[in-house]
Amino acid sequence: MNIKPADPAGVFQAVSDLTRLRLLRLLARHELNVQELVAILQMRQPSVSRHLGVLRDGGWVEQRREGTWSWYRAVPAAGFAGGAELQRAVAAAAEHVAGAPDDDRRLAAVIAERELREREAFAGAADHWDQIRRQYEHPDLQTAVVAALVAPELRVIDVGTGTGALLPLLAQAAAGVMAVDRSEALLVRARKRCRDAGCRNVCFQRADVHALPFPDAVFAAAYTSMVLHHVADPGIALRELARVVRPGGIVVVIEFTRHNLNWLQDQLAHRWLGFERDQLSAWLTAAGLVAERWLQRRRTVDETAERLTAGGGREGFAWPDVMLAVARRPLVP
Repeated sequence: MNIKPADPAGVFQAVSDLTRLRLLRLLARHELNVQELVAILQMRQPSVSRHLGVLRDGGWVEQRREGTWSWYRAVPAAGFAGGAELQRAVAAAAEHVAGAPDDDRRLAAVIAERELREREAFAGAADHWDQIRRQYEHPDLQTAVVAALVAPELRVIDVGTGTGALLPLLAQAAAGVMAVDRSEALLVRARKRCRDAGCRNVCFQRADVHALPFPDAVFAAAYTSMVLHHVADPGIALRELARVVRPGGIVVVIEFTRHNLNWLQDQLAHRWLGFERDQLSAWLTAAGLVAERWLQRRRTVDETAERLTAGGGREGFAWPDVMLAVARRPLVP
């Protein structure tokens, strides 16, 4: 605070003027900038700024600068250096100043105009909003939101971790992470990623998802992404995931939907051309899991990027849709 309770002269002087009482009354309702206050009070900007300066120096209002704009709001009673009782008494008196109804009417008009500008700005950007977001959002940030929801005391397992793209984020959120993959070459890269990120709570294990080398019910959650289409028996793989998750824990599966991109079998070692939801659901049920949520999303990259990713100059190539299943192991068998 700018004013100490032991020196009250400035506190009282700041509210000894009708205009400043009008300002204080308005700023108790909304945070307003100088231009908006000029419109409401119908006064010149230098005069409004001068009165605001007196209120600020007296500890009655706070100023917030954003670029070339200054925003003001009334200091709440609990934070007022002159005492909460004095602040409340002055605020009550300010409710009866001359011109208060007109101030309220113009305040409502200013707020309505502000909201209209915001709506028009978003409406004008609606067609390009996804493009705008891609310019500043990063996939790691989006994934971090999900990872942040993991309770910090949990131990999770990432089966088929690959190069460990999700590991630094899971490591920040969980107590411990077990990263599993059957490819040592991929695990080498996953270890390096974690070393570079300073992750110390990630362990690595080379293993096959058909026979995970862990006791029953040791993890709170299991995650596997784009793994089942590589394995010989997805049903057995899901039973293993369910086995190592404790009762009440969840299993999250991300997979391609059914498609006809036969070249993936040759070039990327896919054993399954995606899955139907009913097929995956039946395997989850057989594994003793209860599906709680399903999501399906279409591709999000542009066609040029898809052709470059596919290689071989495949015109018209598009990745299949992707589905996510969230299933839980019941507390009672």
